[in-house]
Amino acid sequence: MFFRANRMQKLPPYLFAGLEAKAEELKSKGIDIIDLGIGDPDLPPPKIFTDAIKAFLELPNAHLYPTSIGDLEVRKSIARWMKVKFQVEVDPKTQICVLIGAKEGLANLARAFVNSDDQVAVPDPAYPVYANGATILSDGIPVYLPLFQKNQMLLDVDLLDQKFKMVYLNYPNNPTGAIATNEWFSQLSEWAKSNSETIVVHDNAYSELTFYGYKAPSWLQFYENGIEFFSLSKMVNATGFRIGFAVGHPEIIQALVKVKTQLDSGAPLFIQLAMKQILDMYDEYGNPPQIILENLNVYGERRNVMEQGLTQLGMSFVKSPATFYVWTKVPDGWDDLTFTEAALEKGVILTPGRGFGNQGKNYVRFALTQSTERILAAIQRLKTL
Repeated sequence: MFFRANRMQKLPPYLFAGLEAKAEELKSKGIDIIDLGIGDPDLPPPKIFTDAIKAFLELPNAHLYPTSIGDLEVRKSIARWMKVKFQVEVDPKTQICVLIGAKEGLANLARAFVNSDDQVAVPDPAYPVYANGATILSDGIPVYLPLFQKNQMLLDVDLLDQKFKMVYLNYPNNPTGAIATNEWFSQLSEWAKSNSETIVVHDNAYSELTFYGYKAPSWLQFYENGIEFFSLSKMVNATGFRIGFAVGHPEIIQALVKVKTQLDSGAPLFIQLAMKQILDMYDEYGNPPQIILENLNVYGERRNVMEQGLTQLGMSFVKSPATFYVWTKVPDGWDDLTFTEAALEKGVILTPGRGFGNQGKNYVRFALTQSTERILAAIQRLKTL
């Protein structure tokens, strides 16, 4: 018999296994399934991005080990992007680390700082990596801080405590789509300045998935001693290519790099260079290229269609100008699991809210990763519940 580490016992069960099995069963019976559960873009990456990968793959050094911190020229492009996009100046040599996707960096950062039984503040609901892949697998203790729809899903800064080793935050938010105001970031920065030994981590993976003229800010605009994570996954529909980056205080970045040197050899150079090409396409005012604006127009239209449909169903939701998620309260008499199971019987896959924390038990997450026609069809099916 093999005895797993104690930390493995603290990980929650995989909630979605049963739902996935049920979906496969329905598909095998020929039932049409509309998948609004997974946050994986259905739109293809832009051709200029995939062509760049192919071209850079032919470089004579493309097959060699990259570095754990990332190519310096790529980091220089990231520094320029931070400057034109957010008016934040960073040193590409000491304040940037290229990642094999933001998820990897978010988890590895905890390994650099969290000791056994250290407390880490985690929003509830939240992306599960903060509590599981980062905190629990570093033998830390996640402390769940509730987010409420009545407060626009903004964390109550008064709930933060100096005992926290780290604080994970995420705006624009997964799973709720909520955004944070400049006033909230300013309040958070005042707390961070008074509790400088606590590392405030901002996951800004959805900074480029915004609509209706809204532009998501950077945490580093308000507090220079924190760390922030970005991802190309949603920027150019490239989740499977696993590329992102972290920007922040030199001591925090160097600790992250030290962990990575023990665990990986960095992202493939040809993918790093393709990311560089996309970032270099942002103009001097931080405006994204047309290929990104076209994606945003599609997702913005889908959000409008979904929100209108949910209004017809009489379901309340977090209205948002960002992300491709719609966080929706289930009707009275349902909880997230029973509603998700009933929707699945109609051929619609949703994500039950409890997968993101206890505060999600009366919510489901819709992912806008299907065409408007499929979203409309899903709404029609849900009307029959």
